[in-house]
Amino acid sequence: MNSQSLNWDDIRFFLAAARTRTLSGAARKLNVGHVTVGRRLAALEQSLECKLFNRTPDGLSLTIEGEAILQQCTDMEAAAVNVGRITAGRDSQVEGSVRIATTEALGRIILPALARLREAHPKLQIHLEAGVRTVDISRREADVALRFVRPTSPNLVCRKVAEVAFSLYTSPAYLQARGTPARGEGLAGHDLIAFTAMPEATAPFFMGESLADARFAMRCNNVAVQLTAAASGMGIAELACFLGDEHENLVRVWPDEAPTIRAAWLIVHEDMRRSARAKAITSAIVNELQEYRSSLRQGRKFSDRFPPIAETQ
Repeated sequence: MNSQSLNWDDIRFFLAAARTRTLSGAARKLNVGHVTVGRRLAALEQSLECKLFNRTPDGLSLTIEGEAILQQCTDMEAAAVNVGRITAGRDSQVEGSVRIATTEALGRIILPALARLREAHPKLQIHLEAGVRTVDISRREADVALRFVRPTSPNLVCRKVAEVAFSLYTSPAYLQARGTPARGEGLAGHDLIAFTAMPEATAPFFMGESLADARFAMRCNNVAVQLTAAASGMGIAELACFLGDEHENLVRVWPDEAPTIRAAWLIVHEDMRRSARAKAITSAIVNELQEYRSSLRQGRKFSDRFPPIAETQ
């Protein structure tokens, strides 16, 4: 093998495949096509002159050679990430790329602040990933995150920036046809709309009600789709109150019950917090959330500032 021909980018593909154990999983993680993943893995195996993966019906499994280099490749990744963080954290201009990861609900709130920041700093490039997929800031999958789950890594700086109310919503037609469940007696016999995977860190779900004998009518990671499904009478969804309260075809299942409150955390790696662009982003996010602090915690007060979320066609 010619060591000078070893491509660091191929190592990234190797690590993604080793962690996900499928070409499609690695492709999603790297935001490329699965054919590209296969091609890059083949190029790495050719460069190293050895086979790194066995292809099986269940996915990919590391060969002995693959296992042998896994730790070294992981160390290479850590070193590359550290170099990137150190250099990114020492810039003095509000320009360049910033990757932000957040949920769809929180992303909708901070978008106006990001737009104003871009207007003030045209050289700033914002990459916003809105969804429930967990990103690893330690590996530079994002520079800044706004989440309902507080990470435990000592290298991450976390700040509680908001409290957001959640309640159960459905259509009036659903309640008329199926009846209102009694608070504290579970949701047995009712149809539910939920995320594909609900992280335990954000429990309790569905306001702490027992889900025994309830039916999951739909699981979906898109909040707009969940909202539309609930409004169409498909079932009961747990939604942020500032979204649910403003939809004309949704009502709270228990309008007189206090909602569940979840903390929103602003997260940045300790090496990135000195970056001018990261500081500008976090400051803009904090200021926007502070402006709507009481509305986020209560709902019902966004009609004059936010239009109803667009329904999915």
